[in-house]
Amino acid sequence: MDLGFKDVAVLVTGGSSGIGRDTAIAYGREGARVAITYNTRKDAAEAVAEEIEAAGGTAYVVPMDLGAPETIAAAVASTVEHWGGLDAVVANAVSWGTLGYDERPSRIEESRPEWWTGIIRANLEGNFHLVQQVAPALRRSEHGRLVLLSTDLAERGMAGSWAYGAAKAGLHGLAASLQHDLGADGVLVNVVLPGITLENGVHRVIPQPALERIAAGFTARHLPDASELADAILFLTSPRTRSIQGQLLHVTGGDLIPS
Repeated sequence: MDLGFKDVAVLVTGGSSGIGRDTAIAYGREGARVAITYNTRKDAAEAVAEEIEAAGGTAYVVPMDLGAPETIAAAVASTVEHWGGLDAVVANAVSWGTLGYDERPSRIEESRPEWWTGIIRANLEGNFHLVQQVAPALRRSEHGRLVLLSTDLAERGMAGSWAYGAAKAGLHGLAASLQHDLGADGVLVNVVLPGITLENGVHRVIPQPALERIAAGFTARHLPDASELADAILFLTSPRTRSIQGQLLHVTGGDLIPS
């Protein structure tokens, strides 16, 4: 099916790996002009750009730090100037904070304000700044589309993830109001919530036997791959999609089966 992305100008933040990478390449297969941002891994972003072009798209790479508003403004301005406009934006970039997975305290009274502040400022305020910067170009587009990437942790929670879950849940409220604001100019705004997401069938941390047991515990009996998240994002941002507005789309494998 032709999704209508030929020569459409797209920006995917955090496009050097994971869901962002698969989404950017998927846009390339549709013939889109795809800009991707990176924070520290310029080499990885350039490798993705080569994959985009090999797939049939046109690529542009630009640096951006979600925690530094001035770099967000510069990345958007550079992309809009390079493409001559902007039709779709996928806010995928993420900041996990400065603590490693095993370093995070599980009791909130053991947390520190600076851990909370850093994650909130990057993941919630950073995306607020991103939306502010891309809004004028999306309003000018004939089919402006915006997808914000959240997480199922915003709803099911996990010990030690207060800041990250709160920041991502904040995107749900942001989108709820943006559908009225940007929607007045024809821009569709939606949120995608991934759960445990694989990359080419494997997980960076969870071993395969454990993945199979986890997958069997969901109603779909299947854990989504990053490529499946990309499919959902392309569907929501396609010019062919015209009436899906202000929705939270869960791509998680369904509900947990009661034990």
